[in-house]
Amino acid sequence: MKKVILLFLLSASVTLFSQNSVFKLELNYPIPVGQNFIGKNYTGIIDIGGKYSLLNKDIVSLGFAFNTGLLTFDNSENIIFQNYRVSAYSFQPKVFCEFNIKSIDKLHPYTSLGYSFMIFKATGTNNEFDISDLNDTQNGINLNFGLAFDITKKFFINAQYDFIKLKKENSIPYSTFNTNINIVKLGIGLKLYQKE
Repeated sequence: MKKVILLFLLSASVTLFSQNSVFKLELNYPIPVGQNFIGKNYTGIIDIGGKYSLLNKDIVSLGFAFNTGLLTFDNSENIIFQNYRVSAYSFQPKVFCEFNIKSIDKLHPYTSLGYSFMIFKATGTNNEFDISDLNDTQNGINLNFGLAFDITKKFFINAQYDFIKLKKENSIPYSTFNTNINIVKLGIGLKLYQKE
């Protein structure tokens, strides 16, 4: 995990001096959906993202992106003897491709491919046993599709869909319920242009 993040940061920093580059910041609200353990149990809190375009052409822009988010599962209201909460932190380095449509210049569809790391941290008690030390990290391929719409030259609104396919874990039964994650993200963003 550290090697992937280090490689991503190194690649991004090497290209910081490229001309005509665009850096975008996003603030999103994540909505877990679907028939999976995240969609059924977790609530979205926040997702923060950044995109750095390395290549900007008339039709397409290519670059690196990184998102990090927080989802929570609170079991204290459901069962008396299971009073715990789980926080799921996501880290998503990826490469993206954004399309520029000349006839609708404010609309920008995009797609990205990357890898997601999800860290699950529990606090509270389960059947009177303290589970605050129980942490788990899962990871897998991340495929993302989105649509951004420019409100002004600097501000935009954003809607995107993340599909994450977690790797098989020995301690977790292998099924689509445990490995397929679907998250819809709705948000706003800010464009920062680098001088040529």
